[in-house]
Amino acid sequence: MKVWIAVLKVFGYVWVTLGVIAILIDTVGTCMKGSFSAVQELMSPFNVVNWVVMIITLAPGFGALV
Repeated sequence: MKVWIAVLKVFGYVWVTLGVIAILIDTVGTCMKGSFSAVQELMSPFNVVNWVVMIITLAPGFGALV
């Protein structure tokens, strides 16, 4: 049983790390393609679709850690 806990912990950390890297790459790409105002629009609290996609992206990693 301890092996599965370790495997899930490693999976969770890897998933969250790769998810955060993907989100950062997307943010930098948006800044390079558009401008800083495009990043502001992307990270706006009113851009619900973006927040839902980020939560869906990171949820498996957080679930594995919990």
